[in-house]
Amino acid sequence: VMDFLGKEYRSVLGLNVVNVPGCSPVGDNFTETIAAVLAFLQGIAPVPEFDELGRPAWLFSETVHQGCTRAGYYEEGTFAHQEGDRECLVEIGCWGPVVQCNITSRGAINHLGGCMNVGGACIGCTMPGFPDKFTPFHKAPPGSMVSSTMSRMTGSFIRPLRRLSQRDRNREVLWDQTGVVPSGWGASGSVTLVDRGMDFFYNRLRRRGAGGKTGQSG
Repeated sequence: VMDFLGKEYRSVLGLNVVNVPGCSPVGDNFTETIAAVLAFLQGIAPVPEFDELGRPAWLFSETVHQGCTRAGYYEEGTFAHQEGDRECLVEIGCWGPVVQCNITSRGAINHLGGCMNVGGACIGCTMPGFPDKFTPFHKAPPGSMVSSTMSRMTGSFIRPLRRLSQRDRNREVLWDQTGVVPSGWGASGSVTLVDRGMDFFYNRLRRRGAGGKTGQSG
């Protein structure tokens, strides 16, 4: 719209072009923006904040990736190989880390659905460069080669450390003291010397600077 009307355009009420992007725009984003503008025009609310492209800043300031439920996989360097996998979709064409959109947190309709929430990669439909700068679809973005490699490198250290912490936090203090995990549901195993050592040092670090005793909690 801005390409046709130009930056000097003003409505009869003196407003610049307001852009609510999307293909199609999320209905709640559209109605919320209209409500914010009307409330301002009626003098019952402050001026809505828009970014340099006329998008509602409170709706489009963060990226898809920042609200994505798959972002944790990206952090740990685990990526989907095909649609339907539960891991991060960057390597099968998702542009979420750079696209400004709230689809993952707001959902598509009635706070449900949305591209990544249902297994689809973000193709950048809320960005002015769409579609030309995002094709071919379902192909890893060029910049993802660097970021994905870095995520894999850091993830190779983070994942094992988190598993150790997870194993330790999945035990009661009593189980640590008795050395027995009373579960009949699988090979949870007994508490090992490694477990005891990690628990000791973990608690020391956890309680450092917090005051009180540094031993195990009772």
